[in-house]
Amino acid sequence: MRHGRFDAAATAFSQAASEAERRVDRDEARYRQSRALREGERFHEAIAILDEIAATRPPSRRTARAIFDAALLHERLGDESEAIAGFERVVRQHSDEGPAARALRLWLSKLPPGSARRLTEVLHRDLRDTDLADDLLAARAELALEEGDRQGARGALEQLVADHPYPQGHRWDDAIERLAQMDLEDGAPEQAVRRLSAMLERAEQTTIVGSYTLPAFPRAQLEIARIYRDHLADPEAAEDAFEELSRRFPDSTLRDDATVELGEMLLGSGRIRRGCEMLRDAVAEFDVGSARRRATARIASDCD
Repeated sequence: MRHGRFDAAATAFSQAASEAERRVDRDEARYRQSRALREGERFHEAIAILDEIAATRPPSRRTARAIFDAALLHERLGDESEAIAGFERVVRQHSDEGPAARALRLWLSKLPPGSARRLTEVLHRDLRDTDLADDLLAARAELALEEGDRQGARGALEQLVADHPYPQGHRWDDAIERLAQMDLEDGAPEQAVRRLSAMLERAEQTTIVGSYTLPAFPRAQLEIARIYRDHLADPEAAEDAFEELSRRFPDSTLRDDATVELGEMLLGSGRIRRGCEMLRDAVAEFDVGSARRRATARIASDCD
């Protein structure tokens, strides 16, 4: 396989499957054989093997992936009906498996927005207790926005936040960020701040084993600072929020942005000495990046 000898690889994997004593090894060898056949553009043979894996009972660790890969090959061959049937099968029968979220997106992409949105509602009723439930709500919100239904989108996102909270929900933070963005678009910056602050408080209260800092947390802190600065005209609250990012998330890649934006804000308000100190700190601490380049330019024009 690594040397591009796909026909030879397919033969070798077939032999490995025939000699395997355990089903898990046999399925794996057959699955890899299908990959070799696909790379060699022997698509129909690859589909036949994937269908065999999918039909074997009971389901194994490769069942959902086999159905999904076969659907992708049908799509590549222009057989849309078989592709859609495969995506639907993964979504309905293997909604807790890895390929389910991608299968859902591909299935919905085949439908007009209105039909796709109605399908998410039907599927959510059937699959609300599976790992795919928050994906369905997120998809419903996106489709509602495409149709201009902001209230429907908000409803789906609010339900996602309520039903699938951190740390179990894997789209919880995305939903909150999108709702905060909609708050700003609708002229409600105070609501956006409350929403983002509540997200940070929820993360702080979560102490289960394995919890971790999501990239959305420092993004939320930075967005709070920007809202105070740009939408609420509260430079003191903005300064506290910018500084809180560095204190609370010392390993965040957004610390340079927060430091430089704070320095620029201070310069704009006439606090030249403090602003220049912040910019020089950014240049000294951060070796590269657009924020550092901005700081260097402002130091040259406003500080030296």
